[in-house]
Amino acid sequence: MEHFLSREKALVTLTFIAVIAISGCGNNQDRVFWSPYQDLNWTDIGHYDSEFHTHPGLGDEQYDPHQTIDRYHEEGYKILTLAAHDYDIPDDHMNSIYPWIRLSEIYDNIKNVRNPTEGNKTYGEIANEPFQDRDPVELGMVSVEGNEVSGPHHMVSLFNSLTDGAATEAATLKLIEDLGGIVYFAHPGRYVDRWGLTAHWYVDLYLRFDVLIGQAIYNREDSHPGDRAFFDKVAHILGPDRPIWLYGEDDMHREETLGWNRDVILLENFRPGSMHPDIPDGSAPDVLTALKNGYSYLWKPSRQYNKRAFNIVDVIVSDSEVEIKTDNENQVDEVRWQTHNPDLDLTETIHFGYKISRANIPEYSRFVRAEIQGPEGTIFTQPFYLKATK
Repeated sequence: MEHFLSREKALVTLTFIAVIAISGCGNNQDRVFWSPYQDLNWTDIGHYDSEFHTHPGLGDEQYDPHQTIDRYHEEGYKILTLAAHDYDIPDDHMNSIYPWIRLSEIYDNIKNVRNPTEGNKTYGEIANEPFQDRDPVELGMVSVEGNEVSGPHHMVSLFNSLTDGAATEAATLKLIEDLGGIVYFAHPGRYVDRWGLTAHWYVDLYLRFDVLIGQAIYNREDSHPGDRAFFDKVAHILGPDRPIWLYGEDDMHREETLGWNRDVILLENFRPGSMHPDIPDGSAPDVLTALKNGYSYLWKPSRQYNKRAFNIVDVIVSDSEVEIKTDNENQVDEVRWQTHNPDLDLTETIHFGYKISRANIPEYSRFVRAEIQGPEGTIFTQPFYLKATK
């Protein structure tokens, strides 16, 4: 497995880092705020909870696919991917657990096939019951095709049918690119701890593949607490010329890991559907656009199942200031602004309050992000980057 950069790739990456470091060292007056939210028409925006990393019933998991859909529907999620592990997918018989209107057909195709990762049990033996069809339109949901691919680093691959990761991450990303999909890194802390991957390893892949949209900062309740600071470090190195986005993921195998994260997708005129040819598209193409462009924020509940107690209802951005507005302000205890401090190599809080100005930003900072905390949970915004004006 090629988990580390070749000398040539490392030199390219270090050269890029040196260039952005030089360009980012100017006076704050030579920089302006850039926000992924600034083109949104907030008066028409709705807030739609999503989950893209959940495991439904091909391996050692509690729920079958239709049961997984039903549970997330009960919890109020509007956008969902049934992301099977690629090693659990019998490639000769299926690609992904998609479309939902064909779940019974998928079951019939695989019920007598054996899964070697589960002691050669058949998929019929693994299932609780025969899979049942679900129609996302009838449920008022958007279904998104995807899988968790081992690339070897696990990645959540969306809007494509890739079933098998390749021998290297770069080769896997090229396959997703060729299929027109997008992808984010799942639970990076696992690989930082196990393999010693560095921020520069991630930076190299972000620079080479536009299909990489970001990485998880929460997995389940909080499997890897260092993932927030690690995201900040990667985002700092990349800077405003290569923005990346943060996500949370239930990584649900059993009920106890369901409902711990809600990626809130910001959309106008939500319509249920899917990009499968037998289902109306609805808002599925808009979900793809939102994921690419950072039109989202993360709701992290303080307790499992907690639904959003407040929403971001406007973000006002000028060259020198960012102001966030929420509804239900009585549910908010604190708004803090975070950035990466390269001298200390850690995340630091640099300001409090709904509004931050350029004067509050250290010159070493290349982005800030807000954490809006209340007793029911915390909103994590996407980064607001600082771009040079010349």
